[in-house]
Amino acid sequence: MDVKYILPFLESIKSVLEQFGVDQVKRGQLAKNHIMHVNNDITAVVGVVGQVRGNIAYSMSEDTAQRIVSAMMMGMPVIELDEMGRSAIGEFANMVTGNASILLSNSGLEVDVTPPSIIFGRNVFFIISTVDTIKIDMETSLGRIEVNIGLEI
Repeated sequence: MDVKYILPFLESIKSVLEQFGVDQVKRGQLAKNHIMHVNNDITAVVGVVGQVRGNIAYSMSEDTAQRIVSAMMMGMPVIELDEMGRSAIGEFANMVTGNASILLSNSGLEVDVTPPSIIFGRNVFFIISTVDTIKIDMETSLGRIEVNIGLEI
């Protein structure tokens, strides 16, 4: 998968988190997988359609999700991820993927995003897609966000 399809998602995570006051965002480990699978506490999956098709999965621990929701809510403490918290994680994924789709469109690719799906639960292992996937760990001051990019180009 060409880096021009990956960078918009990484840039978007950094940009969206910066909007919520998070200034420490850096790229961690990168891996290539033959299928998209995650096994963290919380995963938001957003589909991409158009000239580029596939799925993007943002996966994280519950602690990281709580910190992200707290940052989105101007620092309000988040003790548990209730319905509003889960919705906020979906909105975070939507914001990141929507921003990335704009960056892809600016490079001449017509893309759109589907509404996010949230998978919530510990010790859950699931396969999202069977396309080659790039997994990038984004290390933030809120915790690690695992970004899985599985696109058909």
